[in-house]
Amino acid sequence: MRPLPRDAAARLAASVPGPDFGHVLLAHIRTAASIANFGAFYIADRARPDPVLSVWSGEMSDYWFNRNARTILSNPFLRDDIASRIEAAPEGGLAIEHWHPPAHDPRAPIYARDGVIERVTVSSRTGRAGFLSFYLRGAEAGPIRAPDLARLKSVLPLAHELIGLRHRIVGSEAFHFAPRASATALRERNVAGFASLSMREAQVCDLIVKGISVAGSALELGVSENTIRTLRRRAYRKLGLTSATQVVALVLGAGS
Repeated sequence: MRPLPRDAAARLAASVPGPDFGHVLLAHIRTAASIANFGAFYIADRARPDPVLSVWSGEMSDYWFNRNARTILSNPFLRDDIASRIEAAPEGGLAIEHWHPPAHDPRAPIYARDGVIERVTVSSRTGRAGFLSFYLRGAEAGPIRAPDLARLKSVLPLAHELIGLRHRIVGSEAFHFAPRASATALRERNVAGFASLSMREAQVCDLIVKGISVAGSALELGVSENTIRTLRRRAYRKLGLTSATQVVALVLGAGS
């Protein structure tokens, strides 16, 4: 039996949970205009913005992409810039911006080193969460002209939504650590505060380490989002912590 034919949107949607998602999505974006790399910063709670690099793909190596992201996220001005762009997006809608770094911007030397001259960003927020996806133009392609920008604006809303869907399903790729770095394993080994966690609380912590949101955790464990929030609060209290970031640091430190 022959498989049913798929249009481009269906192929993209089918790739969302797979390992080749970035490659497939970037190929689709390049049908509109030349883009060297793309990525996304995700904020789980806009009241306490703590951006993480969610997904990325392109010509730049994983090492340099993550190194650049760490440099950007360690700068308070740049972290605030990500949060403010997300906050400025209309509720339930998108904000699309075409931008290149002025000489005084902290990103200018990063862009110059990596041969990037411009970017297009798409920002959105829904409920407490929000994210910004960015699409980098290489110097060899030249500045983005009006026709290129128009074509990009026709494909980037779908790209942005699929990136958000992948984050909700798979979690942040920046937090996909080795299996030994898990709260469940530390609980089973009776390590410090982890021994006091219930199995469910440990599972919730494991999902935090993977960068999976409250909504994604609820789907994964088959419970309500309120139950996930309650389990998180209980785990924080038992571990003496106050945030998901601290959970990640503690699990990685204890598991190393």
